Amino acid sequence: MAAKPPAKPRPRATATTQPTRRGPRMKMWWSFLAASLVAYGVYTVWLGGAYRSAEPFAAGQCTAVDAPAGPEDILILPDGSGAIVSAQDRRNRSSRGGLWFYDLSGGTPGKLTEMAVPEQMPFHPRGIALHAPGNGDWVLQVINQRSADRNTVEFFALEAGKLKHLGSVGSDLFVSPNGIVATGPQSFYLTNDRGSGPRWMHAAENILQLSRSNVIYHDQRGTKPVAEDIAFANGIALTPDGLTALVGSTLWRMILSFDREPASGLLKRTGSLALPGGVDNIRIDSDGAVWAALHVNSFAFIGHARDAQKESPSLVVRVDRDGRGATRIAEAFGDPGSLLSGASVAAHHKGRLLIGATFQPRIMDCRIDPAKLKEIEP
Repeated sequence: MAAKPPAKPRPRATATTQPTRRGPRMKMWWSFLAASLVAYGVYTVWLGGAYRSAEPFAAGQCTAVDAPAGPEDILILPDGSGAIVSAQDRRNRSSRGGLWFYDLSGGTPGKLTEMAVPEQMPFHPRGIALHAPGNGDWVLQVINQRSADRNTVEFFALEAGKLKHLGSVGSDLFVSPNGIVATGPQSFYLTNDRGSGPRWMHAAENILQLSRSNVIYHDQRGTKPVAEDIAFANGIALTPDGLTALVGSTLWRMILSFDREPASGLLKRTGSLALPGGVDNIRIDSDGAVWAALHVNSFAFIGHARDAQKESPSLVVRVDRDGRGATRIAEAFGDPGSLLSGASVAAHHKGRLLIGATFQPRIMDCRIDPAKLKEIEP
């Protein structure tokens, strides 16, 4: 038989190359990402007030008073006889800070006198608060950054302008304490302006405006967080009835309000009020009006923190309610930074207004005329 010819190999089916769609999709996602970053950048610049400043203004007569560097927090005593000033040179953090008594019984300016603090105790004060019951047993509470990784609250008996150290309390929950308000002789609310973690995480919080700061409550039962998810929680105050807590958010440029449960210390957020600047410390005067120091331009403030020659606008506002219950915001003091850069606190008592600063060796002592307050649209 003749051999069969070999079978011809069948042609292999060739896959038809389909045009990929990844290219257009990837371009779309990259375009979306780029647009989002641009929008976020614009929002950050706008929220930080990059192009904002403050016009020179005072609702009364203000006098610049030489002070120790960094008079960051001030409280006026309930009887108006004087004020306590918490000062720390933040451009030289290794230097010892101090507490100063500012006499308000005479004319303007008053006299600053350093108050004795135990020499053996590392002392770098930040926020201060006063428990002032009617029986005169006043207790001053002071946030003390003893070291880079240890923060405490110091308790001092205050009598006749002198201090007696009563003790201190610390907690792992005191991560980056900034503001404090007393609820008893040794109980208080404290704000952490940043969350836990390394310094690069703190920088990321500011840049990305992350809500990692919180409010801590301490009493004889212990220490616990009572309010979370705040962007750079700063100043804190209680209304005279003790039922509402106000917390300043520097990054959100607003004051947050919380209902307070006195028995447990728990807080429940109920609202917020936007203001024309990053909120630093908050004080409430004897009439129930809220006084806040604002950083109008956050970028200028960062520049001022790094270089004393750079100026940062300052703004002080009063927040209260009119006869119909409507919220009113009024400017009491404004400055582009040439007179006072980086205002950090405004304490008011019966027409006397004291304004502190985060870095400068200066406070402003003002006599305010309510008729000259300049209303701001909320």
